[in-house]
Amino acid sequence: MGTLLALVGFIVVISVTPGPNTVLLWASGATFGFRATLRHVLGTALGIGSMALVTAAGLGALFTALPKVGVAMKVAASAYLLYLAYQVAGARALERAESAHPLGIVQAAAFQAINPKGWILALGAVTTFLPPGLPPLAGGLVVAAVMAAVVIPTQALWAGAGGTLGRLLTGERTRQLVSLGLATLLVATVIDVWV
Repeated sequence: MGTLLALVGFIVVISVTPGPNTVLLWASGATFGFRATLRHVLGTALGIGSMALVTAAGLGALFTALPKVGVAMKVAASAYLLYLAYQVAGARALERAESAHPLGIVQAAAFQAINPKGWILALGAVTTFLPPGLPPLAGGLVVAAVMAAVVIPTQALWAGAGGTLGRLLTGERTRQLVSLGLATLLVATVIDVWV
């Protein structure tokens, strides 16, 4: 029981602090509203949980044995996050658009594969909090389920904050400034990965 409580605490701290997911969920909530962003929240939780399973099944060992694979993923993730920052910084990034849609479950889950903070969360959780007495894959299932369950409310918090922000932003100038602020936060997450 102590291991599970420690795991929950670890996941809360890592997943509620700013990073690529939180910034994207905040922007999505502000742009599309909380309800429309819930699929993004669910996809994030499923993706993070899947990463724990993959890590428990041995991908963590691959990253340790072949550090260049991890570096290549970090480069790809950084490039994608910089592209997203460019998109968010656009003058119309926080306008509600009829033609644009928030990330769906599959897109948000797939994004986790290149999210450096997600890999840190999955690797840290599996290597540190795997329940004793269980085989790695069974322990990985427990860790994955706990991660997904904890990620849903922490990420929903950010989507909800974005939804509230979106309702409060009425002027075009204010929306532009918030868009630039969110883009800057995304760039900061890229810098944080490399420092």
